[in-house]
Amino acid sequence: MRTAAAHDGQKWREAGLAALIVVGAWLFLAVFFDFYYDLNDDTAMKDILSGTYTGIPEGRNIQMLYPLGWAVSVLYRLLPAVPWYGCFLCFCQFFALWTIVSAAGTRAQNPERRPAVFLLLTAAGLTLLLYEFVFIQYTVTAGLLAAAALTRLLAGPDGDTGDFGKYHAVTAALCVLSFYLRTEMFLLLGPFLALAVCWRLAEYRGENRQAGRGALRRYAGLAGTVVILTGAGLAADYAAYGSAEWKDFRLFFDARTAVYDFYGIPDYEQNREFYESVNVSPARYTLLQNYNFDLDTGIDTEMMERIAGYGAAHQEQGPARRLYESMYAYGYRFVHGEELFFDVLLCLAWFFLIRAALRERNRALLGKLAMLFFVRTGLWLFLLYRGRMPERITHPLYLLEGILLLWLFREPLQWKKFEKSAILFLYAVLFVCVAAAQGQTVWRQYQDREARNVQWQAWKTYCAEHPSSFYFVDVYSSVAYSEKLFADTAPAYRNFDLLGGWCVKSPAAVQKRGAAGLADAESALRAGQAFFVTDVRSEERSPEFLRDWYRERGVEITLQEEDRCGCFAVYRVRE
Repeated sequence: MRTAAAHDGQKWREAGLAALIVVGAWLFLAVFFDFYYDLNDDTAMKDILSGTYTGIPEGRNIQMLYPLGWAVSVLYRLLPAVPWYGCFLCFCQFFALWTIVSAAGTRAQNPERRPAVFLLLTAAGLTLLLYEFVFIQYTVTAGLLAAAALTRLLAGPDGDTGDFGKYHAVTAALCVLSFYLRTEMFLLLGPFLALAVCWRLAEYRGENRQAGRGALRRYAGLAGTVVILTGAGLAADYAAYGSAEWKDFRLFFDARTAVYDFYGIPDYEQNREFYESVNVSPARYTLLQNYNFDLDTGIDTEMMERIAGYGAAHQEQGPARRLYESMYAYGYRFVHGEELFFDVLLCLAWFFLIRAALRERNRALLGKLAMLFFVRTGLWLFLLYRGRMPERITHPLYLLEGILLLWLFREPLQWKKFEKSAILFLYAVLFVCVAAAQGQTVWRQYQDREARNVQWQAWKTYCAEHPSSFYFVDVYSSVAYSEKLFADTAPAYRNFDLLGGWCVKSPAAVQKRGAAGLADAESALRAGQAFFVTDVRSEERSPEFLRDWYRERGVEITLQEEDRCGCFAVYRVRE
């Protein structure tokens, strides 16, 4: 009993030490940087959850599953002045880092070296994802939660021990939270989690086969628990978005995503016959191009689906050619170092592991490497075939592959002394160089955002000083700006909205218009009930497209500049 108690105490002390190191890393970043939302996606989600968008905290923020959105919106209702969504994302990211550090570090064979391992793993995590820890994005957060679950699957107790269920309750919670936050990200990374389970089950060979069957049942129970909880979340989400208005919007949302993120908007002149068949005029096409399609109530689900279908059917490459190009790009990316640090980091690990496995004829290790290569190749080809690979998706993919490769270094291999020294030296040099480069890059990006956001902060102050007016903002005039997680946290209703984006035409957008006493953007501007706002520094952001749009509708307008706030000009539309 005393031995078990002492062992438990040691585990808690080590977990606490890892937590102190991770908290120290957070404080280090907090001193030098303010945490930013990386994209306006998270800003829009925050606005809906907090009530800034519609005036009332709302759990249906379109992107995350409803149970999680509902929970965050309830917190806003209880304490509206607290930036709950920013706190949630920040906590999830550093909790995931702590989970990875503590779970991996406690597997170090020498207990005396574990504090150093905790410190090195934390430093490595900050080096790898410094940008993502400062400029936070919910897709990356979901990826980090999945990475934490992966680490616990690898480092957890054997499947035939009594601590299995208690330990992996946290693993299941991490999986479910990742799924609720960004379903697509978790599903993309799911094969890595399944591979980790396969590796753990492969440990039961020979005389351990009977224990292996028990372990298989426990892992199946863990997977079943995750499936049941995620299924319950999907069912609750389906019920929450079950109205006809939300169902129609979700179809519109999917079609809009296909058009803007995958297929693009086909050229008008080259496809005039198609556009005329779906009643898309040149002026309407301009609204689609500049993303201000909220001005047109005629751009609906059916029209967007037809444009998406046409774009899918008229791609320049057929399926076979796209698959060939994807396979070519798969090799090209790594040869040419499109994401150089991750590529070098992983290629070195692959080289040392394959070399050791071949030298010692370690079939088990070669089999695991083959399985990992098959999984990672399939996932990369999937992304390359779809043609959408932003870093917020690829970096979590690299991270989970790196965790699996790091785990394979624990295989019983006879490393020569100079090999260990060479591996440690190469990685030390690599991480030092990248830490310096990452620090400079993030600092420049941070300073750039600080300078640019002066205009946006001035604009929000201007709107607050004119609460009786409502403003529609040109979409591309707003994309250069972002917001901080823990600043400007007042949840007061904001009397402006974008004329495009993924939230437009949703029931939430209708509710926002209703709160301002407006029917829709087109009639509100024409009747002088709202103002049009654009960035006057760029000719591309000129409001002249409004003349063509209203003229097509049989209305001649004039544009009168009423006011100016920094680079933003406020126009009144007059018939």
